[in-house]
Order: sequence, then structure tokens, then C-alpha cells
Amino acid sequence: MPGFRTSALRSLVVSLLALLSAGLLIVPASGARPKLRKCDIGANKPVLCGHVTVPAVRGKPGAGKQKIGFAIRRRGDTSRPSKGAIVFVEGGPGYAATNADSFKSLAAVMAPLLRRREMIAIDQRGTGLSKPLFCKGLQRGTVGYQKGLKQCAKQLGVRREGYTTAESSADIEAVRKAIGLPRRKMILYGDSYGTYLGQSYAARYGKGMEALVLSSAYPGNDPFWRTLYPAAERAVTRSCNRAPNCSGDALGRLHRMLRRAGTTSKLSSDVLDYLMGDAASYAPGSYDHLNRVVSEYLAGHGGELRALVKPYGPDEGPAGYFSAGMYAAVVCNDYPVPWDRSSPIPQRRRQLNRAIAAFRPSNWWAPIRKRTWAYSSASEISACLSWPARSSDYEPPIPHGRKMPGRLKTLVLAGEFDSITSVREARRVTARFPSGRLYIVPSRGHASDLYFPFTSPATPRIRHFIRHLG
Repeated sequence: MPGFRTSALRSLVVSLLALLSAGLLIVPASGARPKLRKCDIGANKPVLCGHVTVPAVRGKPGAGKQKIGFAIRRRGDTSRPSKGAIVFVEGGPGYAATNADSFKSLAAVMAPLLRRREMIAIDQRGTGLSKPLFCKGLQRGTVGYQKGLKQCAKQLGVRREGYTTAESSADIEAVRKAIGLPRRKMILYGDSYGTYLGQSYAARYGKGMEALVLSSAYPGNDPFWRTLYPAAERAVTRSCNRAPNCSGDALGRLHRMLRRAGTTSKLSSDVLDYLMGDAASYAPGSYDHLNRVVSEYLAGHGGELRALVKPYGPDEGPAGYFSAGMYAAVVCNDYPVPWDRSSPIPQRRRQLNRAIAAFRPSNWWAPIRKRTWAYSSASEISACLSWPARSSDYEPPIPHGRKMPGRLKTLVLAGEFDSITSVREARRVTARFPSGRLYIVPSRGHASDLYFPFTSPATPRIRHFIRHLG
């Protein structure tokens, strides 16, 4: 249909010219550039989508190619030159930056700044517009986790080596170059795992970048995640102290509930999963709710507690929204583990058990025993036991000995009630950046600027930081 082709070509040319006029798309000397098209990602305003093609595993051509998709929201005021772009990478790992709720939330946070800046969401490989990774056993929960992990690794073959933070950093750089975005006009925003990716990108390519924002930062330094359970306990206590309808020893009540239910029971497991996940995401209301229903449980009325912490089910939903396979691959490739990755699986388990036995203090996760905690879904310490060993040419998220750019202005945010990434972890991340500053978001949990973009105290702090970069 010649008429359709002509119309589509005209639309593409208009889109490209719009970005050229914005000063964002600079055609490389080779003339290569990504094709852009109008697309509907459920955002409040129209966006342009495109993709670049990169190696599935850099240095291994036989592994094939990988699509990296992205979406661009143009600035509101096109009568004046662009001030640059806010580049968004999501967390998980496994979530897509182009998911409507994530994209719209960050757009709300950045709203006053988007008059003069573009917003670019880049989907990490295996998520969203970047060919979602679907490992059936993990995504649907049809098999046990370790079996699902083995199946996913076998499905991926050599391509599993490409699901790393270092590769995703190179993917961001490939998109930046393809659209011609100067580093001096680039602000990179990452939340949760996206902060680990942000650190990786900054270490490799951040020199000359305008700024970096890391919301709920992860340092990748401890296979036992030892700061998280104490952070959850502090949140239980502090939320009760600040709530008008809560009094007494909230943490003591939680511990009594775990003992009464049995520390190895299904109910206790569900409570711990909630405490280390949803409670941190929806703070402070989540902790207020938990404190109330724990009291009711101890009074003999446990129905509401069971309803609150009931798992969503084994099915993780669409892989395009959250890829359980991508999550597993990146975590198991990159995150520290308390065993030798080159060892056979039975030997890894023995090494893990020795590490658990040697962990001090022994009551760190009380009233939960060390071994129970280490093998629980709440801790995820043992989750990667069945994942294959790294390749000999594996690249760590942050290259050994690499320092962060001294002049890179960096804002790190940490929720006071966050037990997914703790305040102590955020302090460690901030210390990596000579020009870094930390803001502890009072009475809030994980990535509160995205969960509550209109009410989180993090939102005005982010806006102030970016407004005053000059």
C-alpha cells in the first residue's frame, strides 16, 4: 500500500527532525541512527520508541544479537533549546523502565523539569521493549525454584553470560551514542537495582556526565545482606512510635507472633516475605497495618494477618512487565554469594552451610535461626545455588579498582523504613562518589519517589538537586 508507506515515512522524518531540532539526536559520521516511531506505552503524553541492536554477549559473536528498546518523551517547551535528558533505568532487576506505572511516576517526579528536558526510558535486556526473557518455570512458578533456575540457564545457553550489569551499562552507552546525547547533557536516574546499574555506568562511562540520581541504592558488597533485617526491625519500632494508634513494644509483639506461629511455619515465612518486601515498598502505612494485625493475631484473631501477608501466587504475570528469568540471571551472575561459584552444586551447599555456621553473631536474625533464615525466600541468600559458574571473561558490575568520577554530582536517596536496600547500604554507596550527597527520606521505604511521587519527601529533594546543578 504505497499511501501507507508514504505516510509512515513522513511521520518518521517529522519525528527525527523534531529530535534534531531538540539538539538530542546527532547523526553520527556514518549516518547510522535508530528509527523512531510514535508508540503507546500507556504514558500520559505521546512518546517515540526505538531500539538499537547490540551483541548478546560482547566478545562472543556466536551468541547472536540483542535488541535494546527505549522510549523518548519530548520536552514540553520546544520553542527553546533542550537542556538535555533525564535517562531512566528501572530496578528489580527484571522490571522495564517503559512500564506505564514506572514511566508515569518518574515523569510526575520530574514534571517541572520536563519543560526543558527530554525523558528517555531504556529497557534493560530481557525486559519490556528489549525482548522480554521468558523462562517458563520461573515465570509461572510451575517447578521448584532451583529446578526453574537450571531450566532457565539451559534455555539461555551461552546467552546467559550477557545478562550482567556490565553488559547493561554498555547497552546504555550504545543507546546514548545512537541518539547522539552528549554526556554533559545526561542525567541518569536509577532506582533499586537501577542504582547498581547506575554505579556501573558511572564507573565506566560517567566522566563528563551532568549528574546521577540513585534512589534506594544497593552497594553489592555482602552475600548475607546483613543490614536488611535490622532495618526492618527498626522500621517496625519507629512506625509504631510515630503512629497515634500504636503503643508499647511493637517489635516484641512481632517476635512473639513468629514464635507462636512457629519460626519455620508457612505463616512466619509469609510474614517475613512481607516484611522484607511489600512493607518496605508501601511504608509507612504498610508497617502500621502490620503492627495492628500482629496485635490482633496475638489476641486470637489471625485472619487479617494471614490475608495481609498471603502471597500473590507462584505466577509472576507477564514477562514484559517483570521478567523472573532476567531477575534470576542478573542476580545470580552479579550479586555476591557465600560459596565458590566454580564448585559443583553439592560442594557449594557445604560451603554455604560452613559460612552460615561461622556467621556471627548467631542471633542476628532472632527469633529466626541462622540456617532457617539463610534458606528462606525472604533472605534469598541461597537462591542462586543452582546457577552455572561465571565464564572466564566475566566483567564485574564495577571494575576492580575503578573509582567514580570525582566531579560527577550524585544524589543518593534512602528510605528510613527501607528493608530492601537499607540506609547503611546507601551510606556505603554515597562514600564511593567524591561529589555525592545522601538524603534519608523520613518515614518512607523503598524508592518512595516512584511509589508515592506526589507525596514523598524525596520528590522535592530530587527537583531541587537537578534545578541547582549549574
